[in-house]
Amino acid sequence: MTLHHAAGKQEDASLEPSKAVQRRIRQLSPSFTFEELWEKHRRDLGEKRNRASQTTKLRTRWLWAGHAVLLCGILLGGLGWYSPSVGAALKKIFFIDLFYQKNGGLLDDGLYQIEKQNLGTPTNISVTDKNIQLTVAEVFYDGVQLVINYQVDYLKKNKITEEDASFYYEYDFEGVHPTMMGTHEFSITGDHTFVGTMVYNMEPVPDHTILNVKIPKIGTTFGKWDVAVPISVDKAEPLTKIIHPQLKGTYKGHSFEVEELTLSPVSTQVKVKRDESAELYYLLEDDLQTPFLSGGGMGGQGEDRENFGPLTEMNPHPAYVTLLVGERNQGPSIPFTQREEYADLSGGLPLTLKGADGGGIEITGIQQLEDATVIYYEASNAANQIPFLMFESPSGERISSKKRPVRLSRDSFSYQWEFPGISSLSEMKLLLIVDEFSEEFEKPMKIRIPLDWGTRP
Repeated sequence: MTLHHAAGKQEDASLEPSKAVQRRIRQLSPSFTFEELWEKHRRDLGEKRNRASQTTKLRTRWLWAGHAVLLCGILLGGLGWYSPSVGAALKKIFFIDLFYQKNGGLLDDGLYQIEKQNLGTPTNISVTDKNIQLTVAEVFYDGVQLVINYQVDYLKKNKITEEDASFYYEYDFEGVHPTMMGTHEFSITGDHTFVGTMVYNMEPVPDHTILNVKIPKIGTTFGKWDVAVPISVDKAEPLTKIIHPQLKGTYKGHSFEVEELTLSPVSTQVKVKRDESAELYYLLEDDLQTPFLSGGGMGGQGEDRENFGPLTEMNPHPAYVTLLVGERNQGPSIPFTQREEYADLSGGLPLTLKGADGGGIEITGIQQLEDATVIYYEASNAANQIPFLMFESPSGERISSKKRPVRLSRDSFSYQWEFPGISSLSEMKLLLIVDEFSEEFEKPMKIRIPLDWGTRP
């Protein structure tokens, strides 16, 4: 897998949402990505982001304002599951792996926890029309993310194509109209079957709310596959911790208050009240300076909800987390250059690569597996713990990882990082790209949020 990959297929413009919704999306969308902010403040936060990859790993996300939006739901095959209604012929499939292969790992590993901890609720919801059966197999909701697994079976078709594996729907919640961010993909799993998962970050809805989904078209076939899906936190709630810090602060004349922190096995959300005129961004790290992976955010009218990945398995109960608050619009971008550091693998290990701020990383081991290559490294400080690292072949092909590095030690910035499988490392080089800025950035404000693990969960 190379660093640069082709963009996804273009969708039919006739299937786009209404112009009014599109205008609202543009109004709500920031002029920069979260990754750009993370890169901008990396020396304070201990994580550098891949600026080059921002243009190739495009997020397929939309912010919907309204209760009934027509979507082209070619949906994410997000998780592995068994559907009781499908029977023994349905094999278990790990769709997150397929998602990584197709879309560059835009979701963090928190979604794996749904299957690992059996957090999804199976359903027997199934409807058949025009010889096409739709089955809602499993639903997950933790107050932050909504995940719905489905399967579509063509009962009398010889072999389906990608044109058949599409899903068009209109939805609304009974009695509530939450703002939502969605991401989607699909996977064909057999000659007659495709599966997918709706994944939404959303504002909280009352427990046991009903999501009504009207489906007028599957693939190229028009029909009626309407379903009513119950949404509940029953399975996630015992493992979810919600605290209300009520911590107030002021940044560059803008007042704000950290109202709520939600920590579930799958995701983390911070709710902040702020001056309506404030344009703030938020980052999060644990008490070991391990940064949380961003999951995007939503907000308006003086309230922001910022989503992140879950706590790490190595540090599931930190004494505190640190919220970093900064101003989104700080004028023109500060000029920077990119320095390239190479290391030849033929000379053996360990290898040292010069990183940011006088620090660096030491490559301590490389393990070749059947379908993956794992790098073990230790960073000298927090600023270098998530490096922009890749392999480079003699022909100049650059091979990057779609996975996130996994921290291995509480006492050092030691990590393992899974890359695609490489048959021979003898002629490969390691490449570290370091951004160097011409001037210092204004540091964000840090707010420590204590966590009491003496109470549930």
